[in-house]
Amino acid sequence: MEISELIPSKAGFRQRNYCDDCGKHLDLAFVDYNETISGVRIAIVYFPVLRCVPCGKDHLPDLSRLALLDCHERSRGAGSSLFVSTRRKRTNDFGFCKVKFLYEADDYFYIPGLFRRENQGFLTPVFFNREVLLKYDNSPSYQVQFASTTYGTIYTGDDYISFGINKNGRVVMWLGDIAKLPEAEQYYLRSENVPSDHSLGSEFYDGQIECVFTEASAEDRLFKLRSAFVEAAFERFGKKIAHLDQEVMDLALSFNAPVVDTPKERRHVADTLNKIYLESMDNAGLGRLLKAHGGDPKDLGSLKRLQALLQGALPREDIGALLSPLYVLYDLRVAYSHLTTIERAQTVLTTVAERLEIAADASLTTLYETLVQKMACSYERLAELLSVETDAPATTC
Repeated sequence: MEISELIPSKAGFRQRNYCDDCGKHLDLAFVDYNETISGVRIAIVYFPVLRCVPCGKDHLPDLSRLALLDCHERSRGAGSSLFVSTRRKRTNDFGFCKVKFLYEADDYFYIPGLFRRENQGFLTPVFFNREVLLKYDNSPSYQVQFASTTYGTIYTGDDYISFGINKNGRVVMWLGDIAKLPEAEQYYLRSENVPSDHSLGSEFYDGQIECVFTEASAEDRLFKLRSAFVEAAFERFGKKIAHLDQEVMDLALSFNAPVVDTPKERRHVADTLNKIYLESMDNAGLGRLLKAHGGDPKDLGSLKRLQALLQGALPREDIGALLSPLYVLYDLRVAYSHLTTIERAQTVLTTVAERLEIAADASLTTLYETLVQKMACSYERLAELLSVETDAPATTC
């Protein structure tokens, strides 16, 4: 390598957290660096690089470039052609919180876009087990609302904090944001705090640092609208009608649109969507709410309890029609679950096609896209209706 390769040709160049070749997010990694640069052999243990895992290509953070330039200059000044060093990781305590969180100062200094000359350390990423979200979701004092399956907000009374979920399933928040929370909340978070995995690339990073908001997928939009509906119901009734458990989170994060049309894939799609959008409803909680509002939950499943509760709150609306896509989803699982006869399954599928207004022999792609779109419209309309005291204008989906 030549020394000129360490000096960007374009003025003002800064390494970004995306691979030069494939555009994927980079992870911070530490390597035993050993390279000859313009006649000087430089060997540094625990040297920071930005690694593209899919490509296997390493990139140099700005501070690492500057360090190599300095090492080369010092060696030349001493008349040596060899520079050997063992780097020590940074141990800065940025002092934002009384509660001592686990975090890595190297993340702040070497992951592109985080360093600021003022308020240093604010954008230090702090990592948590995903269970931290379940804690908040299962507490009546908090709400977890998702903008997508990997980017959301925790509302804690008068406060809120944004979070992301990285490719390893870790929840990440900024140290400076955490410091704004009451000390009791910080201890709540600290119980699920884990060491950094140096992987920050996510929709959270793109939105918060790069101000880039990628177009939401149909799955992300559906999950966001489900979250908004659950939040609107909480505001209306004062109780949660659904819960977020580990399986729901795992499924929502890993689920993708079907790419093949096979019986096995149809069962998988129907079963997974049921678990995310139907089995996550709090059947007992819905029963208590319905009873408190003068209804009788006896012998009713969660969907029927939800329908009765919403119909009582919104008597002028055809709640059955609005919930029809969710009933369709339930019927799909029944039809594909082998818990019924072939004749009965075919009858159910014919009815499903009619309600979705698609051909009886429609492909899985058509069935899936139509169902997801209709579910999204239903969630959006129901959230609107619950959010106002009078009827809201109809949504155009």
